[in-house]
Amino acid sequence: MPFDDLLLEKKNAVARITLNRPGKLNALADTTTRQLCEACEDAIGDPDVRALMITGAGEAFCAGGDYKDTFERWSGKSAEEWRKRIRGGPNELVRILGTSEKPVIACINGVAVGGGATIALACDIRIASERARFSFPFSKIGATPEFGCSYLLPRVVGLGKSVELLFLADTIDAHEAWRIGLVNVVVPHEELEPATQGVIDRLLEKPPAALGTIKSLLYRSLSMDMQSALELEALALSSAFKTAEHREAVQRFLNRKSRSPGER
Repeated sequence: MPFDDLLLEKKNAVARITLNRPGKLNALADTTTRQLCEACEDAIGDPDVRALMITGAGEAFCAGGDYKDTFERWSGKSAEEWRKRIRGGPNELVRILGTSEKPVIACINGVAVGGGATIALACDIRIASERARFSFPFSKIGATPEFGCSYLLPRVVGLGKSVELLFLADTIDAHEAWRIGLVNVVVPHEELEPATQGVIDRLLEKPPAALGTIKSLLYRSLSMDMQSALELEALALSSAFKTAEHREAVQRFLNRKSRSPGER
């Protein structure tokens, strides 16, 4: 499926989605967001794909919304028309990523601003180049968070730090992003691609159903009381015990344990 604003490449069970508007620092026009939704749904629905990676072309991961495009298209629209746009674009993308049973990895190669930074938050694991910079500048332009930022950011870095980042709209570097838990790993820029591929390779070693269930348990627990989460965990584990994937993985583990040190 060809796209104008991004590239979708599938290889070795991985769908690589590259935001491809480098001249605009991969800013998100409405068409970009729609295409990103379509590319993610395509990859998630492909039985040969087991993991998704999202990155940006050129020097940026994503500079957030393309406000020139937005205001040219939407400046005269009603509030209800704006809500429909948001529900069908930014909100839909976050829903797709959050409900995907396949792991989604953000390979953050440069600046990630506003909605661009929030797309990274919607991914399961975030790996950043030392060149990456992050900001949530909504307050600077009299706007409010989008792409699920008000939901995702406090769940990733906590409420206090979220208030600071959203109120003050400061830019933070990759190492500060790692310190506060915004990203999982920071690597030298030239090591970003191999580091990301290394994480993906480790994920591909795991039974896909187990990863999907673990993701579902973690995300659903955020809106549950403890007893409900425990019940859901018991249901998931009892189902996992009955799968061929589980039996085969346990057998491989036992076979390794039974070998002598010289055989391993």
